[in-house]
Amino acid sequence: AEGRQHDWTAVSSPQFSPCGKRLAFLSDRNAGNDKKKKTRVWVLPLDGPGEASLLAEFPISVGDLEWTDRGGLVVSASVYVDQRAADEQEKHPMAATADRDGALADADAMGGLNAVLYRKLPVREWDRWLDAKMAHPFYVPLGDDVDDGANALPPSSFNASNAQDLLEGIPTAVPSGAFGGSEDWSISRQGHVAFSARPPLAPDEAWTTNRNIYLKRNHLQKQRGEGEKNNDDEDSDDPLGICLTSDNPGYDTNPTFSPDGKRLAWLTMAGPAYEADAIGIRVYDLETGIASTLLEAEAEWEYSPHSLTWSKDGRRLYFTADIRSRGALCSIDATTGAKGGIAIHTSESSLSLHGEIDANDGQRSFLTTMQSLTMPSELFITTTTAKDTKDEGATQRQLTHFNTGTIAETSLGRPGEIIYKGAKDEDVQAWFIRPAGLSVEEEERINGGGEPTKKYPLAVIYHGGPQGSTGDDWHYRWNLQYYASMGFAVLAPNFHGSTGFGHQFCRDISQNWEIGGIDTIDGVRASLEKYPWLDPEQVVGLGASYGGYTSNWLNGNAPKGMFKALVCHCGTFDLRSSYYSTEELFFMETEFGGPAYTERSLQKDSSYQKYTPSAKVHEWETPTLVIHGARDFRLLESEGISTFTALQRRNVPSQLLYLPTENHHCLNYQNSMVWHETVISWIREWTSLSSEGKDGSC
Repeated sequence: AEGRQHDWTAVSSPQFSPCGKRLAFLSDRNAGNDKKKKTRVWVLPLDGPGEASLLAEFPISVGDLEWTDRGGLVVSASVYVDQRAADEQEKHPMAATADRDGALADADAMGGLNAVLYRKLPVREWDRWLDAKMAHPFYVPLGDDVDDGANALPPSSFNASNAQDLLEGIPTAVPSGAFGGSEDWSISRQGHVAFSARPPLAPDEAWTTNRNIYLKRNHLQKQRGEGEKNNDDEDSDDPLGICLTSDNPGYDTNPTFSPDGKRLAWLTMAGPAYEADAIGIRVYDLETGIASTLLEAEAEWEYSPHSLTWSKDGRRLYFTADIRSRGALCSIDATTGAKGGIAIHTSESSLSLHGEIDANDGQRSFLTTMQSLTMPSELFITTTTAKDTKDEGATQRQLTHFNTGTIAETSLGRPGEIIYKGAKDEDVQAWFIRPAGLSVEEEERINGGGEPTKKYPLAVIYHGGPQGSTGDDWHYRWNLQYYASMGFAVLAPNFHGSTGFGHQFCRDISQNWEIGGIDTIDGVRASLEKYPWLDPEQVVGLGASYGGYTSNWLNGNAPKGMFKALVCHCGTFDLRSSYYSTEELFFMETEFGGPAYTERSLQKDSSYQKYTPSAKVHEWETPTLVIHGARDFRLLESEGISTFTALQRRNVPSQLLYLPTENHHCLNYQNSMVWHETVISWIREWTSLSSEGKDGSC
């Protein structure tokens, strides 16, 4: 089905001004008579009613807004960084990019010409073909009267010509990668700038994960012709500045300056091609020039930090970590590091940290977002003790109730956890959601030996990654409660390879991709044994990415008849073909022991041969719904088409939902509605729920 998106406008990146009197944000709403669809910076007064006004407009769309403590704005924009751009330095890079894009879009002038010559990998990233444009951060200095309390800001201070390219045309991307953002740079009060970036035009970019932390001292002043050259800068021949991580071949990300600007912290991985490696914390002292380790990855903690926020007094670093499938708030002393202990402040639900609000009376308060399997995201004030030297429970106060009323009127299943023995005879954790409508009393009666009045189907949802987890959160694409509200019990195993259960548990899946499927089969058996009200004849399996691979693997490896139907969203059909078509070679080479053309990869017991779903197509019998997006360059659409072809040729009941405009995920609202309706209709068709109509409770 093809639908037309409503003429809605998008809003993102809300940022308070340093004085706290205004809120800036990005939006693609129209600006006056200008109907061009592009993202601009808008501002809204907070001390009274008033409509948002345009704060800054640029020749091209911008993203990743930040309002810095210095008062200036930072936005990202994709600009040309090739030789032609270097030859046109008299033009502002944004204006030059707009002119060049306009010329390329003129079909008459181009005469139909549309050709690109590539000389190196990568040629694609996530859902787009790469070109000579790269994302760069631009600093926009604001007028001196920005904090004078007036509601109106002088628009003349914010024109595009004032926007300074902090990378000065260097051919590297910041933000980096498909999911980078403002966390890839940091600006201190003194005007120092730090970046997380790949070495420019690195020849091994497609098969390594290397990113470095670069420091440019007094960079903002120098761009404006102020400040003296620093001796550290004189010692560096790198146009990006001082490389603080030249000895580390892995990911170095999330640079963040301390409040006084004297220290720079960042997250670090050691592996040169392992994107799910254990993460540590490093700190660089700008006065002494010495870098030290606050948290040594793996050796000092079983978990990995995933963000960094300094406390206002600079004494502690706060971060979130995946701990047993929950996003926990944690902290570490900024001087003694892990030797002084790592505090875990929250252990229930999942939390995102937005920043410290206040510190007084021996306590620190943070603005956070909380969510769980029964609550969509809401804002909370989370308060911890100021010392934070032990695992002391935080207190939380809910600020918003955006979804409270809706959830109260929605039939949800009761969530719980089960622990069972999986592969390697080790414990595996899984979420288990009762179907909506199954009461506590009825379940207790059945568990006490009573006969079930009804047997329920079981939907098994296995996550992607594979290094990831199904968490205690409210997922908007794979929401466990959606299936529970439709009458299914839901099992979501965090199999070997999942994060949050120790580094070795996570590594166990690399070069052993069947282990996730084995854990899934064991989880089904454990659930059927524990819950007598489940119907063993009505088990369905669903997953995306690695989960889609798992559906295909189960089709040839699960006990015959265990699954009545499967859903494969953007899953792998053949591992060797996936290697040659993906844009993430480092992932395939780590997970399967090297390139797919090596002598080892051709042997029957290699990971490429042993674990590929295509090896057992001759045994596929389970009805399968296949879903794939045409803009999925992580796992090409040919993998989905191959899966569907194999099923059809073997006369296995199957359907293909093709999404021409979607990538590895299904993001468009209308497409998502079609996706959910197609999936629920498919799994109902193969269970008793097919006779109960299509009107769900959710």
